[in-house]
Amino acid sequence: MINNKKKKNIFTKLNSEFKNGTFIDININTILQKNSISEEDFYYFFPDKTKSLCSFFLSDLYLKLKKKIKKKIKNEKSISKRVSFILFEFIKLLDENKAISLFFLNYISRKPIYLKKVTINFSDRIWRLLEDKSVDFNYYTKRMLLSQILINSILYWRGSNSLNKTEIFIEKQIYLIGKFGYYKNNLQKFISKVTKTSP
Repeated sequence: MINNKKKKNIFTKLNSEFKNGTFIDININTILQKNSISEEDFYYFFPDKTKSLCSFFLSDLYLKLKKKIKKKIKNEKSISKRVSFILFEFIKLLDENKAISLFFLNYISRKPIYLKKVTINFSDRIWRLLEDKSVDFNYYTKRMLLSQILINSILYWRGSNSLNKTEIFIEKQIYLIGKFGYYKNNLQKFISKVTKTSP
């Protein structure tokens, strides 16, 4: 518990550097000294510098999201509406501290493999929140699709600078995926039926 507070305190002290975009790994020791942060403490909690700070930022964001939406999604039966709601709440959290969010999003977007890894991991956490029971191929398909929707939504929010437009954009993406799932299921049923009746 003490370590968590210490870790959060270091992150908070660096907020102004994130907001101004002045946090750079090569100048780390100067930045730590400027913000009265012990080098020993910093490297203990954040050994990979910006990457470790980014992981902390994302984990903290997920915990806030989980706390915010857990009770609200229980009464909604539609998976599409639940996913849309969660994604929009996530974007709203990003928007609360936009300058800091953009600092880490810009860092992630410069590393395509890391971006995919981060969004798939986040998508997996969302499906677990929804108590998804998928197995086999569907398990991976759902995470890959949600990962791409997440990336698209973040990029749209960053470009549009509008929460209302981003909410509509998220809903449209979910709707289109739902339509795809509907036609895919019908096609699978048709193929299965034809296969059974074939001589």
